[in-house]
Amino acid sequence: MVETILVTGATGTVGSEVVNQLSNIKSDFKIKAGVRLAENAKKIQNFQRVEPIQIDYDTQEGLQGAFKDADKLFLLTHASSKSADHETNLITEAKKSGTRHIVKQSIMGADLKADVEAMRLHRQTEKMIEESGIPYTFIRPNEFMQGFINYQGSTIKNNGAIYVPVEDGKVSFVDARDIASVAVKALVDGEKHYNKTYLITGPEALSYYQAAEILSNATGKKIDYVNISDEEARGAMKEVGLDDWLIDTISDLYTLYRNGYASNVSPAIEEVTGKKPITFAQFANDYAEAFR
Repeated sequence: MVETILVTGATGTVGSEVVNQLSNIKSDFKIKAGVRLAENAKKIQNFQRVEPIQIDYDTQEGLQGAFKDADKLFLLTHASSKSADHETNLITEAKKSGTRHIVKQSIMGADLKADVEAMRLHRQTEKMIEESGIPYTFIRPNEFMQGFINYQGSTIKNNGAIYVPVEDGKVSFVDARDIASVAVKALVDGEKHYNKTYLITGPEALSYYQAAEILSNATGKKIDYVNISDEEARGAMKEVGLDDWLIDTISDLYTLYRNGYASNVSPAIEEVTGKKPITFAQFANDYAEAFR
């Protein structure tokens, strides 16, 4: 029997990399890449052995086709106040369809009593998976290095500056490619990763001042870190169109970062993949053009 892996969130920062890495493994399993919008399928149509499939997370009927013949699930939905509802629907359908392993991308600090709602929602979903009886692997990454492109990219390019209210708090930023590599190992190797939780971080904790210096060296242009107020950060996020829930979530995370919460360093990437995690300097060199 040829196995089928369903990847949800398949066009996002991590999901697209999971699809990419799975498609490059010399094996005969099939890959279903779940997308919310049909036009997003173009982003992954050139990957080998990948079947894009549109998913409606809001209804069970919209999930049945996606889960047909799906043996394993990479579970990731977009960050929103409805994420727990969406993931509940996915877990229910996985149980119904006989899915044998769920690899869920969670978040560092997932806990029902956490100060950040996103952490509470992720733990809520984790508990549901545990109670489903389906073997699971939970991947809890820290802040993505790619956030410097997705969220600070325009100000770095246009103003030569990073504006966040983190003071000199340090964060063990992790490359999305490494997060994906842990997920892929868990999906492919299966049983040895059953019912395990991995904290995924980069190899070192850096302040935003240090990150700006590394980006300056990689791009050949001066990039500064400007410590702004929480109010200024919220206003900037509102200006670029983020909704209130996401603004609240990011603001709460910034508070934790200021207090050193995100500075822990985990060995999980090397333990799972056998490779050392990508450094921030390597990330900066690899994506230097995105900041010029």
